[in-house]
Parts: sequence; structure tokens; C-alpha cells
Amino acid sequence: MEEKQVVLLAPTPPPIGGIAMWTVRMMNAKLKHGWKVDVVDEKIIGNREFFGDRVKHNIKDEIKRCFNIWHGLTAALRDKNTSVVHSCIPANTQPVIREYICAIITKVYRRQFIIHFRCTVPNMVKSRLNKFVVKKICNISDCVMVLNKQSADFIKSITKTRVQIIPNFVDTDEFKRSHIIRDTINTILYVGGLIESKGCLDLIEIAKNFPEIEFRFIGNPETKVKNAAAGVKNVKLLGTKEHSEIAKELQDADVFAFLTYYNGEGFSNSLAEAMAAGVPCLVTDWAANKDMIEDKGGVVIPIKSPGEAIKGLKSMMPKEVRERQSAFNLNKVYRCYTDRTVLDQYVDCYEWCVGKRHMDKKIKKKQ
Repeated sequence: MEEKQVVLLAPTPPPIGGIAMWTVRMMNAKLKHGWKVDVVDEKIIGNREFFGDRVKHNIKDEIKRCFNIWHGLTAALRDKNTSVVHSCIPANTQPVIREYICAIITKVYRRQFIIHFRCTVPNMVKSRLNKFVVKKICNISDCVMVLNKQSADFIKSITKTRVQIIPNFVDTDEFKRSHIIRDTINTILYVGGLIESKGCLDLIEIAKNFPEIEFRFIGNPETKVKNAAAGVKNVKLLGTKEHSEIAKELQDADVFAFLTYYNGEGFSNSLAEAMAAGVPCLVTDWAANKDMIEDKGGVVIPIKSPGEAIKGLKSMMPKEVRERQSAFNLNKVYRCYTDRTVLDQYVDCYEWCVGKRHMDKKIKKKQ
């Protein structure tokens, strides 16, 4: 049988959101040319959280997690149909070192390895050691996937390995043909990690200037956010919700606010889903945000600028403005970010890697 299986090194829920939501979508995806998806689960174990007050590593848990991943990968590589390993991580030092060992294991089994940085790489790589290990894993990889141009430019400056920009995607059946635009802005929605660097404290301060608008936050809040929201009557912390419930919240939202300056941000699933629902967006000029809405699907402001956010929100008050923004977002998602478009890009990359392997074999034989 022809080798057409890709192994994803990526976390699954819980929690849902971010890379985990992408993993679920990939597991349920129908890839062209008969490609199948297997997953080696890289979810956090123990009591550590990805966001919030409990992000500190427990060494014993992390060692156990690493060995579980390496064992799972080795088992997956014994399947003769597996030809590509697709590793999805942020670019900070510890996961890069772990995945470098995954790359070595993959090469021992003579398979192709893709590293997929789920962040804006230059925003995350802060030390010489971090840059060194990122360069090492790029050099051993057959292809490097990134989420935005900033990351591509950085990776191209440190390696000769092929670099490809591929965005995240939304399911076609989640895509809406229209969104109800009300005469006034009644509800502003945020979905994601409820932490300071995601702009949540800024958004709570902004809410105080618009007491007639309800600001709804979905996600697990850190203590700072809980304290800041206490007593602000028009701020509602809703906790975590199932994906179907988030879809309903998006249908009811007048504006989606995403004021992040989080270093790990790459291409926001939450923002893409808001655009797919036709919601006008207020975002910071950070990671892929501006590339996504292009100053046409909403308003783009500098990071850490509540005053500019207030101005931006006021500019979105006219119904006709939000109607244009909604229409742009729906069209942009349909053209660029649905599964039918993005999944083909993944498969094209897998098949390029397989072709590269066959070419390398021929070159070695000639030598």
C-alpha cells in the first residue's frame, strides 16, 4: 500500500482552543489523495495550565510527558504507511529540544519531519540558546511551516530549509453566509486565554467607558483578570465553553475584540472563527491579526493602547461601517481560511517532502 499517513505531534483537548482545536480539526479532516492522520498526543499532564496562574513546569511531569511522546512516536513510525511526521509547537526552548529528539527518532526510521511553529517566532525567541535550538531543529527538518510572514522572514534568516506559510483554518460547515448587524453595538465578545498579555485587562478598562455595552469573556481567567472584572457591571466572565456554545456567542456578538500582545500568538483560531461568523473585529497589530482583517474587516490598533481602542470602537458604531466589515470578513475566510483551501496546502507539503525523500535516495544511489 502506498505510504499516505501523517503523524501529528500535537495536543488534543482538554482544554479546547488553540493548537488543540486545530488538532481536532485535523483528526476529522478528509485530506486529498487518500492521506490519513494519526496523532501522538502532546497535551500537558499534571496540574500545569497553558495560560493563567498555573503555568510553571513540574520537572517530573515534563519528563514523563516527553517519554510518553517519544514512545508514542516510535510506535507510530513502525506503521509502514507513515511517511511524514508533522510536529506542532511554539518556539520556546523546552518544546523545541523535545521535538528535536522527535526529529532524530523520525530520521532513524527514515521518515520526513516537518516542524510547524504555532507562534510568531521572532516574538518568542528571546535568548541565544533559544535561537540556537530553533536553528538546529529547522536544519534537521525537511520543511518548516509557519503562520505568518514575520515568522517566515526570521526562519529564512537562520536556515536554508524550505519555509512555507500556511494559515490556520475553519471548517466549511462553520462558515456563515451572513451575520445580523444591529443598529447599535450591544455586545462585545472575547474568546481565548483570559490573561493580561492577551489584552484582557485593557479590554476591561475599555468596558468602563461603554456602560451600555456588555463585554463578554470566554475562557479560564487568571487572578488578575478576575480581580479587575470584579465590580464592573457590564463585564461578564463566562468561563470555558464548548465549541457549539462559542459559535452561539459569536452569532449574538456585535464586535469581536482581540487586543493581544501575547508572545506566543501566531494566527488566532478565535479571530478566524469570529471572521467566519461575520463579526466585525477590533484587534491589535500583532502576529497575523492585521494580515487577517487588513484594516477592512474591523479596526487595527497598536498594542497596549486602550485609548486607541476606544477611538476604534467609536468608529465602528455606525451600522453601515460594521456591515462592510462583516462582509469583508466573510469573503476573506471563504477565499483563504476554509478547510478546503488550507488542507490542500498541508497535503502539497507532505507530498513535496515524500518526493524530496525519493530524490535524496536516488542521489545517494548514484554516489
